[in-house]
Amino acid sequence: MLGKGVPPGFDCNDVVPPPLGEGPWPIVALAPDLAGRCNLACGYCAEAATQPKRHPMSPEVLNMVWRFIFPDGRPKKGYSIRLGSGEPLLALPILHSISKLVREGNGSELEQRPAVFLTTNGTLIDGEVRDWLVSSGWHVKISIDGPKSIHDRWRVTHSGKGTYEQVATIVADLARRMQGRFSVTAVLCHDADPREVFEAIADLGVQRIELVPVAHHDKAVLPNNSDVKRYELFVKEYARQCLESRATDKLPTLVRFNNCIVRVMGYDTHRVSCGAGRSFLGVGPDGALYPCFRFIGLESYRLGRLTTGLDRKAALSFQRGPGRSYEQRTQCRRCWAAPLCGGPCFACSEMFGPGNGRPLASHCAYTLADARAAVWLVKELRKHNPKRLLSFLPGCGNLTDVV
Repeated sequence: MLGKGVPPGFDCNDVVPPPLGEGPWPIVALAPDLAGRCNLACGYCAEAATQPKRHPMSPEVLNMVWRFIFPDGRPKKGYSIRLGSGEPLLALPILHSISKLVREGNGSELEQRPAVFLTTNGTLIDGEVRDWLVSSGWHVKISIDGPKSIHDRWRVTHSGKGTYEQVATIVADLARRMQGRFSVTAVLCHDADPREVFEAIADLGVQRIELVPVAHHDKAVLPNNSDVKRYELFVKEYARQCLESRATDKLPTLVRFNNCIVRVMGYDTHRVSCGAGRSFLGVGPDGALYPCFRFIGLESYRLGRLTTGLDRKAALSFQRGPGRSYEQRTQCRRCWAAPLCGGPCFACSEMFGPGNGRPLASHCAYTLADARAAVWLVKELRKHNPKRLLSFLPGCGNLTDVV
């Protein structure tokens, strides 16, 4: 098997995902591309590298988006709207329209509303926008790549100016005000020390931190073997801290690692990495439907239009091809950790992988590091403190939860 053998104490038969099936799938999550552009020029931007230029979404198309997922106009609990393509805050009036549609559909009952997830670079959040986000009930994620020395190397304006000071201030503010609805994603490029990145973000008060290896064509941007080794050492140490920490300790959650722990215990396993092209779709500003927001504008991946509906033939072709399950991918089928990740991100493997649906080697290396550390931690906790495993379980959900 790939990954240099199965870790001691791990049995792949204990984490067999349920059958996937071929649908038709109920669409419970949409990702509309509201802005069609971004106000930054990040050095590793995957969208800029793969997607054509788009225009902002009109209010008319937004209304069609709403009617597509909620035909009767009333939003439902368990459904979600995910806003992360380009920089959504460039389309602030449309964001307010979404907020109004949610409120009008369910009144003041927050627990009955569909979930709204907003991912932003944080540079357009002033006091007024901040207060609105805090009161909205939405889940907010800000992208920040660690300390100033790392962040400002990559996340810059079109004039090349770093954005750390501005973003760090709002991250610290929202981490304090939003708590359970706030998280951060940091992209790990070459020479980014994961420990330094994690600790810098934790120092801002963030309790949910996602470290994601970059997807890119340039080898100067991609992590090398030394970077992978540093991540392996970091996640091993983090696992040890989880083992030794007390229930009252507030160790920030390392999101991808936490998800891996849940799956090692046999929960929330899937045969695909997410629900893209099945229960989750991206919507272009012209109303075209795609597997997720990362495919928007790429005609060969179009799965239909809001006006005519999902093209079942095109969707099935995607599900059997670019969106196929891990056991239908030669490399993944041979890997002991495949049930713990569900296979590669469809967009990353299609646009940045070596071809034929194979995953990026660097992404596999980071996933394997998480998997080995998670197997070790679960084994140790089962021996010494099994009740502690319960703290990792909240958050298990359906396919759209791992988008």
